[in-house]
Amino acid sequence: MYHKVLVKAGIIPNGVSDYVVKMELLEQFKKNIPTSGLAATDQPTLLAVSGGLDSVVMAHLFSKVGLPFGIAHCNFQLRAEASEGDAIFIETMAAAWGVPFFVKRFETKTYASQQGISTQMAARVLRYEWFEKICREQGFARLATAHHLNDAVETALLNFVRGTGLKGLASLESGPSNRSLIRPLSSFLRTDIEAYAQAHQITWREDSSNATDDYARNFVRHHVMPLLTEMNPNFLRTAERNMQRLGQVQVNYGWLLERHLGIPLASLPVGAKEVEISKHLLRQLPAPRQALHELLRPYGFMEEQARQLAENLDHTGLELHADSGWRLLNDRQTILLTPPNFKLRTSNFKLVTISENDLMVTLTDGSRLLLLPGIPEPPFLDGRDAIVVDAEPIVFPLTLRSWQPGDWFQPFGMNGQRQKLQDFFVNRKLSRLDKERVWVLENGNGAIIWVLGHRMDERFRVSPDTKRVVKIGWTNKTVAP
Repeated sequence: MYHKVLVKAGIIPNGVSDYVVKMELLEQFKKNIPTSGLAATDQPTLLAVSGGLDSVVMAHLFSKVGLPFGIAHCNFQLRAEASEGDAIFIETMAAAWGVPFFVKRFETKTYASQQGISTQMAARVLRYEWFEKICREQGFARLATAHHLNDAVETALLNFVRGTGLKGLASLESGPSNRSLIRPLSSFLRTDIEAYAQAHQITWREDSSNATDDYARNFVRHHVMPLLTEMNPNFLRTAERNMQRLGQVQVNYGWLLERHLGIPLASLPVGAKEVEISKHLLRQLPAPRQALHELLRPYGFMEEQARQLAENLDHTGLELHADSGWRLLNDRQTILLTPPNFKLRTSNFKLVTISENDLMVTLTDGSRLLLLPGIPEPPFLDGRDAIVVDAEPIVFPLTLRSWQPGDWFQPFGMNGQRQKLQDFFVNRKLSRLDKERVWVLENGNGAIIWVLGHRMDERFRVSPDTKRVVKIGWTNKTVAP
């Protein structure tokens, strides 16, 4: 009976039996397991199930294959009684299979209003945060969503209309998008999934909004896709191959860009540290503006911000902020990116007092200062990591602190010429980030002995009359907790 219905509806061609429909999708699903992020089949997967056709079929396939899984359902409370009906339907389905079930009700419209974002974006943020929490707390190895090939092509078309780069055109390429999210149906057509559901007599919940053109995706689905399929009956598979090619171009491009600039391209910059992009290397690229868009996009910066930076690359001091919380500073030689709530080392600087008997002190950033008294013998260092100074003018206690505006010293090698630290930093072309990290070692009488990592003061140099010296070394390494 179902075969006849499907043939009449044009979902499957005449002559294809119910058994073939059932088995082809199931066997293809099994065949895809090694490449769909399910290689470790003993590890449970959390399935995001809305109650619609696609997610219910995905759960059915997991059950038929015998893969361990649990089901999570979001009730966004956007469709009144229908939303409650979806939750009850899925809970009943999970109970029949004997698998863990998780449900959460969200105040979606309230959240969207508070955050100033669309209802769709609010639902996306809320559900993925919750899914991640369940996986972490309940021991699920991964999250599976039921996106299929039609979804991927629709997304690519929407991205093209709205404006995008290579990544947006590659869309939902087959396979996992990251280590914890998989899309096991990404190579299947919607008609494949419909045919399988009918052949297995699977029931699902239909979202009434899918029949309207209220959302841009529905307009693409109802009007644009049929026209493109009329032009090319094999359009979806053609689009799949094109997206795979673009995805491969994206990978190659990213690989080349990483090696040219010497920095990793972020895909999910969670917990990332500050990043410095060389402006000299950036200018060597044929299209710096496009490269900036590619580099900055993962951190939440918009294309317009990339354009603004590219057109003002020589204007130092430009500062941009992304909605994600990342900050960008256009400095003299580099573009500096700092993550949300990033605390510079100067924010952790506290006065460290060094007495005459101290041989080693630990700074509040984790580095260490070593003091070794001795007699004069070469080499007399004034390097970045160690110096040798005349012990005679040293007055204890010494103080380690962050540099302050108005600080000055007499840089070694400048014949006693006095210079402000700010001017010294400018001459050395230090970035703003580097300047904010500078420690100074101050003598008991207020004179600066050493700008750590840069230059000692001329007044403490070793002379032919020096009788005693102090070797001061700085190991800029974080102490393990």
